[in-house]
Amino acid sequence: MTAFLYAFKATLRNKGTTLWAIAMPLALASLFYVAFGNLDASYRPSPVPLAVVDDSAYRDAPGLAAAIDAVSSGAEPWLAPTYVATATEAARLVDDGGLYGYIAADADTGALQYHRDWREYLGADPGHEVVAAILDAYTQNAAVAAEMAAGPVELGAGASTQVAEAADVSERLARLRAAMEEAPAFTKAVQLTANPPSNQVRYFYSALGFSVLMGCSFAVAGVARLKPNRSILGARLSVGGKSRLALVAPTVGAALVLAYGTLVIAYLYMRFALGVDFGGKDFQILAVLGAGAVAATALGTAIGALPLPEGVLSGVVTTVACVSSLFAGLYGPGSQHLAEDLARAAPWTVPLNPAREIYDALFSLYCYDTFDHAARIMAQLAVLALALFALAPLGLRRVRHDHL
Repeated sequence: MTAFLYAFKATLRNKGTTLWAIAMPLALASLFYVAFGNLDASYRPSPVPLAVVDDSAYRDAPGLAAAIDAVSSGAEPWLAPTYVATATEAARLVDDGGLYGYIAADADTGALQYHRDWREYLGADPGHEVVAAILDAYTQNAAVAAEMAAGPVELGAGASTQVAEAADVSERLARLRAAMEEAPAFTKAVQLTANPPSNQVRYFYSALGFSVLMGCSFAVAGVARLKPNRSILGARLSVGGKSRLALVAPTVGAALVLAYGTLVIAYLYMRFALGVDFGGKDFQILAVLGAGAVAATALGTAIGALPLPEGVLSGVVTTVACVSSLFAGLYGPGSQHLAEDLARAAPWTVPLNPAREIYDALFSLYCYDTFDHAARIMAQLAVLALALFALAPLGLRRVRHDHL
């Protein structure tokens, strides 16, 4: 325990390591929040602004006012109507700009008309198509209702049967009219994932993957400190009575605690300070981050055991983190497409990249109902960590006194 506490304090006092491992993920998450905080909102359809002539013809049209009100209310309305008394006033508002057109019912025939503003909102803007689809659906329902109501029922022989049929027609007509009072249903929304699709959350997953690899720096600094060619303390430890394992184990344990602590801080900052919605699976995400911290500590131990100067080792950590994050979608849509193409073309590379593994595990928790896929990725990270821990002793062998 004494060796663990010493290693923990010594590693924590390294200001450069602490700054990069703690401050960098927080700054990166803040940058993503500013840049992509409203990314999901930009994909939501905005209501189509238009004018509606609210006159007697409009109110006499069966179910028209109720239909327009229905598609103009709710959490995600389709229309944003501005009600006016006359067509002249509606045309003036359209001429002033800012509206797609105006809706009016013909005073003589009752036919519904959409007067479109052809000067603006052309090209790929779907606003006009939305209005046309809503009005077409209403017109179709109104025509069916009018046809059903037009034919009178003549009573003759078998009057009781005809009365029953007339009652059935009346009942169906009443149901149809009630349906017309509701908003037209063009499609039925089906959610294929456990949480609503989100584009902004992918960047925060990539940021956590980058943070995992930056946690390597704790193990690199701790293991490099044990080398006899780094300091007098390292030389004394090398010729001391303790085995190399007894020296390395507390150092690696302290590095693991610090790496996981920085990941927890980064996640809590994103989750509560920035308000990022990760799907409500906090404990599962913390478990995945724990597996990532183990893999990062193993990677840092292997890097720290390399016979390189300390400055070069820090550069190796930064390079590994930046290059690995390229294939975890950290640098935008181009990076995300590149990562997906590489995963399809060479799937064997994914388990070798802890940043990509963390990204995939967190994304699976957001999309899937089960923990199976994330658990499989955690097992892959554990295998990678064991392999890296097995390589580390090659650079940490005991050095004899006459070779110091």
